[in-house]
Parts: sequence; C-alpha cells; structure tokens
Amino acid sequence: MQAPNPSGLRPVRPYPRARLVIVTAGLIAALGMVTASMLYASYEDALREQQVTLRNVAIVFAAQTTGVAQAIDGATQRTATLYRARGAGVLTPGFLEEHAGPARPYLARMALFDAAGRLAASVAPGDMARSLPALAAPAAVSAGAGAASIAITISNVDRATGHGILNFMRPVFDTGGQYAGAVLAQVDSARLERLYRSVELGPGGSVTLLHRDGTMLIRGPGYPAGIGESFADTPLFREQLPRASRGAFEAASPVDGVLRLYGYDTVEGYPLVIITGMNRDVALDSWYGRMWSALVSWLLLAGALSFLAWRVARDTRRQFRLIDLVSASEARLVKRFDYLASIMNAVGTPIWVLDDERRIVLANEAFARLVGRPLDALPGLEERSVFDGADQDRERRYAAVLDHGASLDAAGAMRDGSGETRTVIQLTSRLTAEDGKAHLVNVLTDITERERAEARLAWLTEFDPITKLPNQLQFWRLLEARIAGSGGQELAVIALVLERLHEIVDLLGHDAGDRALRDIGELLRRASGEQVAVARIRGAEFAFLLDGAAGRQAVERFAMQVHALMAAPLSVDGRDFFLDPVLGIALYPQDGRNADELHRSAQGACTRAGADMDDAIHFFSSGMHTGLGQRLTIEAHLRRALEHGELRLVYQPKVTVQEQAVIGFEALLRWDNPALGAVSPAQFVPIAERSGLIVPIGAWVLEEACRQMGEWSAQLGRPVKVAVNLSPRQLYQKSLLDTIRRCLAQYQVPRGSLELEITETALMSREEEVDVLMHDIRALGVDLAIDDFGTGYSSLAYLKRFPVSRLKVDRAFVRDIDRDEDSAAIALSIVNLARGLKLKVVAEGVETEAQLAVLRGMACDEYQGFLFSRPLERGDVLPLLGR
Repeated sequence: MQAPNPSGLRPVRPYPRARLVIVTAGLIAALGMVTASMLYASYEDALREQQVTLRNVAIVFAAQTTGVAQAIDGATQRTATLYRARGAGVLTPGFLEEHAGPARPYLARMALFDAAGRLAASVAPGDMARSLPALAAPAAVSAGAGAASIAITISNVDRATGHGILNFMRPVFDTGGQYAGAVLAQVDSARLERLYRSVELGPGGSVTLLHRDGTMLIRGPGYPAGIGESFADTPLFREQLPRASRGAFEAASPVDGVLRLYGYDTVEGYPLVIITGMNRDVALDSWYGRMWSALVSWLLLAGALSFLAWRVARDTRRQFRLIDLVSASEARLVKRFDYLASIMNAVGTPIWVLDDERRIVLANEAFARLVGRPLDALPGLEERSVFDGADQDRERRYAAVLDHGASLDAAGAMRDGSGETRTVIQLTSRLTAEDGKAHLVNVLTDITERERAEARLAWLTEFDPITKLPNQLQFWRLLEARIAGSGGQELAVIALVLERLHEIVDLLGHDAGDRALRDIGELLRRASGEQVAVARIRGAEFAFLLDGAAGRQAVERFAMQVHALMAAPLSVDGRDFFLDPVLGIALYPQDGRNADELHRSAQGACTRAGADMDDAIHFFSSGMHTGLGQRLTIEAHLRRALEHGELRLVYQPKVTVQEQAVIGFEALLRWDNPALGAVSPAQFVPIAERSGLIVPIGAWVLEEACRQMGEWSAQLGRPVKVAVNLSPRQLYQKSLLDTIRRCLAQYQVPRGSLELEITETALMSREEEVDVLMHDIRALGVDLAIDDFGTGYSSLAYLKRFPVSRLKVDRAFVRDIDRDEDSAAIALSIVNLARGLKLKVVAEGVETEAQLAVLRGMACDEYQGFLFSRPLERGDVLPLLGR
C-alpha cells in the first residue's frame, strides 16, 4: 500500500489580529443596535398592551355596572307600574323580596313620593332600616322629552370612608301624562366599591364610576375627598368622551398628578362612565425587566465575543505550531504499517488479507484470537494451515471475487482456536496492492449468539417459559393435526382451570406463583405420560388432548385422576394452598368439528363445572349454550340492578327453640327485575360471585341492613339484631373493616346488634389475614357466625382460633333430621361441640314440628325456617316484634 505524500500539506498562516478586532467590534455594535431597536419596539408594545388591557377591564366593569343599573332600574319601573295601579300601599315589608328581583342584593331602600313631593311610603331590608338617612323631597317633573328617564345622583357622602347613597330616581306619570310622583331606589355605594376593588391594578391603580356630568360616584380603592366632586375639566370629559364612548389614553392624574394609563367605557343606557387607571411605571414593569435582561445579555454576549476573538487569535497561533508538529509525525507514520495495524486491531471483527497464493499478508488481533495463533506468526502462512484444511466452497468464492471484482458473502460453520464450533458470515472483497497484484480482504462476522437467540425465540413460540409445557399455539396445531388424521375416531379435549391459583400470587408474590406453576407443570406432565398431550393455555388454564377411543368412562377416569391430583394441597414456601380445580370435557366429533369448536366446548363445560360447586368435572352438552346465554342475560341485568333500585332485603326471623321468642333476623337478598321477574338467589348469587358483582352488592346489603337496624332500634327503643351474610370476596376486601365501622357509626347501630355470617371455606383461605380481620371486626361489637357448618372443612382448630359466637347447622342436615339417623347424629354432634365451646347453635330450614321436636330434644338454641315464618318484608317486622 502507498503512504500519503507529506509534501501535499501546506502551512496555514494565523488570522490577522487587526481584522479580527474590526469584525468583533462590528458584531458587538450590530448586536447593540438590534437590541436597542427591539427594546424600543417592545416598549411601544407594552404601553399598547396595557392600554388595551385597561380598556378591556373597563368594558367588563361597565358590563357588570350595566347589569346592576338595569336590575335597579327594572325594580323602579315595576314599582312605578304597581304604584299607578294600586297606590302607595304596594310598599309592604315583603315588597323587596317579592318584586326587587336581581336588584335585591344591592337595594338599601325603596321609596315613593306623591305629586306634592311628600313621602308616601318606603321600605328597606331589616338590617339597613336603622342606618339610613332621612329622605328629601324630589323636584317635580313635567311630562316631556326625557321626563321618563332615570336620574342618578349621590348623597350623604361620609368623608371619612367616601361611602354614600346612590339615588336612582324615576318620575311617575298618570295615564293622562300628568306628574304623579316619583320612585326612589337607594343603593349603598360600598356594595359597588367592593366590586371595583376585586381587580388588582398595582400601586396607584384604580377603578372609578363617574356621572356623565363629571361627578365622581364610586372609586376603588376609596378616595373620600373626591366622591361627589366634579371632574368634568379632565382629559376624559374634554377630549376622550367627545370622540368615542370607549377607549384608552395616557394623561396625568387629576388626583395626584402622577402619569398614568387609562381605559374607559360608558355604561350603556345610563349617564355613567367607568374608567380604569394604572401607573405608567407599573405598566412598564415587565418591559423594564426585559430591558435589563436584554442589556445584561448584550453585555454578556459582547464579553463572550471578545473572549472568543482573543481565544481564536491565541489558538490560531497554537494551531500553526501544532500543524508543523503533526506534519512531521505523519511523515514518519506513513513509513510504517503500525498506523493501519492499530486501526485494524481496534476492530473486534476478525480481518485478514490474502495474496494470490492464499498466503496471509495482514491480519488483526481478532483473527489471531479466532485461529488461536500469535499475531506476529500469521504473515506468510497459508490460509488452509490455520483453518485445518482447504474449503472447496471458499476457494470457488475466492475465484469468483478475483474474476469479477464484486464482494461476496457466505454463512457457514467454523471452529475457533478453543475448538468450539461457531456460526459465521465471511465477506470477501478484492483489493489491488502496491505491486498491482490482486489481494483478497476477508471480514468475518460471528452470528453464533444471534442464532442461539433466534432458536430461543422459536422455542418460546411453541412452549410456555415457566412450566416448559407446550403453549396454546402448539396445542392448537397439535389438536388440528390430530383431528385431520383421526379418520373420525373419537378424541377428547379436557380444559382445566385452577380457580384459586391467584391466591398464591396475592399472598406470596409473583416469584412464588412462578414456582407453583413449575411444580404444577411437572405434576401434570407426569400424570399425562406419553399418550396424553398437556399444554398451558393461559394464566391458570391448562388443556389435555387424549385418545377417546377407549370410551367416555376412560376419559372420565383420567379427568378424575387429574382432579384428585390438583385438589390435593400444594405446598409453597411452607404453606398449603388449595387450588379448586374444575375440568370441562369435550369429545370429537360430537362436541365440535374443528379445533376451535372443540376447545370452546371444553372451556364451556369447564365454566359449567365451576358454576356447579357440587360437581367439579363436566362433560359438554348442547344445553350448556342455552345455560350460558341465560347466565349472561342475568349478569347483564344484575349489573344495573343496584342502579335501578331492583334489589331489596327480606328478613327471616330467628327464634329460640324452647320459648319460641324472636331474638333476631337474617337479612336475605331478593331481586325483582322488570324483564326477568323475580330471580331466585340460587340463580343470581353464584353469578354475582363469579363476576365480582357480589362486592358492591354485598356492601349495599350491609349498609341497608345497618340503616334498617338503626331505624327499628330508634322506633322500638331497644336493639334489633340482624345477621348479614359475607361472601368470601367481601371478606378479602381491604376496605371491609372501614365499611363496617362507617355503617355502624352512620346509622347508630347498638353494639351486638349486627352479626356477620361467614362460610367455612372463606375462613380456611388466608388464615393469618382472616384471623386478624375477624378479631378487628369483633372489637367493633359485631358478632360472628359460621354459616352452613358441617358442609366444609369443619376444622376444630379454627373454632378455637377465630372469635365466633354461633354455629349454623346447614339445612341439608335439618331436612331429614327426623327420618335419617346420620343427619340427626351429625346435628347432635354439632350441638354438643358448640355447647362445649360455649357457642350458640342455629338450625336452618326448619319446616315441620317433627324437626323442631328433635332439635328441642337436642337442646338446640335457636332455629329459623318456614315453620315459624317465611321471610318478612321490612314493613312486617315491627308488627311481629310488637306482639
């Protein structure tokens, strides 16, 4: 390769100092002139803007004053009309409240004078009557042009405060046009002065109301010496008003001689003028700030330019000296290859150059590391000796590059110096050397990590990264392939949903949830074996694909095995969690002709299984579509039931077994919908639980029950006890305790009147949290009962741990208690257990005397059911308690 010619460098002379000084001074002067012109333009703009602002403020206050004047004038016109019709007797004590209309807040007094100028009647608000001055007789007015107009004056000016009485005087003429008297409306000027003080115009600023004859009526801030005085000989009245009814101008103040900006506007329809003023210095405050900022900026810029000019002059001389040094250095570097080698070694990509005999001419350190040879040993070696033999494809590519001159690249595998196989892309180009011979320049790009990343992405499209099970996409493709190749033979798809898997994340966090999913995936993989395909679909949903040729019973046996496996407690971080698995099964071809239909059928069956708590495994049936439609219809109406007031409470009496005395009630929810009619709780409560609507509905039930208890207790003079059911979802709401506390306080519910019924299932989940919550609820004076006792886990440990006061025997044991020995034995065991723990026992669903007799023999405490009474509407409760 050829070295650059040092003789091509020409010396650069430094920039002349005098020229640099002239250019810098010219720039500074030009900047000064531009700054001055901009400041002058902004000065004029600032004055114009403030004058426009003052004029706009005057317009606003003129509009407000017009509204007040019109309201007062309207009141005088209504009074004059009434006076002509009914005489002075119209001014009754309630006249202002009835007829003053919008003028009522401003009126201090309303008076009527007869044609002789005598006071006929007057009326004033009660808080103003004592402080008003005596009234003077008005001058008689003859009919004619302008006679019907209103006259505005000010009187009784207090020179200490500047406040006075504004008099709005309107003459009254009879039907024959003869003067019949006058109506006088008086306004305390202080009320309007507060309005004019509401705007801040800076020191010396003011808002003033003047009569068109020049008399000052009101000024904010106050100016006692000028109220009532004439300012007709001022620029406003001499020059401005004759030219225009509104505008702005600059003049010396007639009050103190200070130069101010003014804006003014006339009050339309009345002989009044509003003028707003502002000190000229205040108006230019922002401009002064801009002026000083611009001046400082100009000084700083001038200083910076001067400094830069000095630096340029200094650096030019330094650069001239450095250029000589660099030129000498480059002349030495072109004689060696070190410069090129340093550039090549800085590149992390392997680079090597071959001559026409495939010997290495030049290589960088990255290439030496690739082949595992010292860098200084590579020049002169044949390429095949460092790559463990010749590659025919590479040789053909080299020949093509030499023949045609175009660059070619190719991907392939290569072993590096450590023996590891790497995937690379080799780019080969032709280069002509100093001697005119063709050389080959090779650049190698290692794409091994990229290929591994692509392989990882390809795997992620097929498998779930947490459980390592096939994902929904792969399961879908497998299902389609199995259907296509089934030849009409039966296949089974099972959908599995773990209803309470989310509790692990809620309690222990996402890391614990991922560990649980990995354990679940391993359990399902082992349970499935080689013949069953299992996949994670999403979240807590899994799916199985198996051969259905062995029949429906074989599929059901496998589903039961999976259910038993997932129903067992799963231990995570030393805690046992119950996952509540539900399974839905769909069979091909009867439940679906393609993958989409078959999977949706399995999901629909799974949803049905979750709705039926007594059966966690369901085969799909065509009737499920109808049931799903009904559930969706009920849910849609239920979402609007609270808003439309369709829910109500009825009250089931609780009665002592021995004395037959009513000791309380259980609040039961009822729903009457205009479209669906009376909907059974057995239909809508499970839907509310699944959809989450049970939370707002439960909160409404709690508040309505507390409100009714408070009302009954106040009417009877003694507490009335009511039990309210709490769903598991309500129990887990963080706001539950605050809601209970608020309802008890808002409706003044006595302690011990409210009882909350909780199921065993809710108590067994999140035991630590529930334990703290139940003790906090009990501390509020709320009793706790376990509902449907004996149908859940029935653990004696929680009876000792939780502060419950009652056990409710489920109606399933009471129904056959007089006919079935097992039911009677279970009920008796519950009664004895409660007695030993000093708890009360309530039997639910007592409908016959025989059932009651058995319960009486067991010494059961309380019962409820149709035998004593059906649930009562709220209006029937007090008559029952009053018996």
